[in-house]
Amino acid sequence: MEREKILQRFVQELERITAGIILDRIEQLEKNGQWQVSDFLDPHQQRTADRVLHFFQELKSVTWGGYPEAERCRLLFYPAERQAGTADVALAALEVDAGMRAEQLTHRDFLGAILGLGLRREKIGDILVLEQRKAQIIVQPEILPFLLSSWEEVGKYSVAVREIKLEQLAPPPIQVKEIKTTVASLRLDAVASAGFALSRSKLAPAIRANQVKLNWQSVTSASASVKAGDIISLAGRGRVEVAEVLGESKKGRIQLLLKKRL
Repeated sequence: MEREKILQRFVQELERITAGIILDRIEQLEKNGQWQVSDFLDPHQQRTADRVLHFFQELKSVTWGGYPEAERCRLLFYPAERQAGTADVALAALEVDAGMRAEQLTHRDFLGAILGLGLRREKIGDILVLEQRKAQIIVQPEILPFLLSSWEEVGKYSVAVREIKLEQLAPPPIQVKEIKTTVASLRLDAVASAGFALSRSKLAPAIRANQVKLNWQSVTSASASVKAGDIISLAGRGRVEVAEVLGESKKGRIQLLLKKRL
């Protein structure tokens, strides 16, 4: 395996980091023959992993996050002559309930509570907020006992935590709003402003505070360029996909089709 030659294909730092981690897993598989599974990866990291795997025709992978539309998934790497499926990807799930008195709790509240226990984000998959007080969370099996015994609060609310089967996951239906708009340029702040209906002056502090992500990666430059297929997320406001760049308007502005996930 020509590790350095493969890593040279990845220009962005975070892509190189992800590629290096995947190469480490492949090296382990080649060394001891044991199938390897990654931590949870966001969609951008999954694409990076697929690019790495392209160099290893003798290997295959299964991508699974607990349910068909899962965003954060683990990748299982195995020899091409073998067979594997989603059941071979080690996952666990739990349900957390803050009780009837809880006010509106968000994805950010549940995630913050878990990370506050000292766990790393890559050990945690999707967080499905079912209602204002309850969520289902997909995790790596090795951290499940710790969460069941140690997780007691979300914000100011005490919580009850129990293990559930993956078959009990109830992801809410995905709602998407299409937005046709025009922007002066394909700068991050211009496109995000149109997608989230916020002024660029209000977006600027959020960008500086690392509350805006481009393709699941923090971006601190308002002038960062975006293109068709990119995903922009804003903490507490959801995410927007740049679905299509439709060309220029008669006034010379760039026409876009955005899809906002509600």
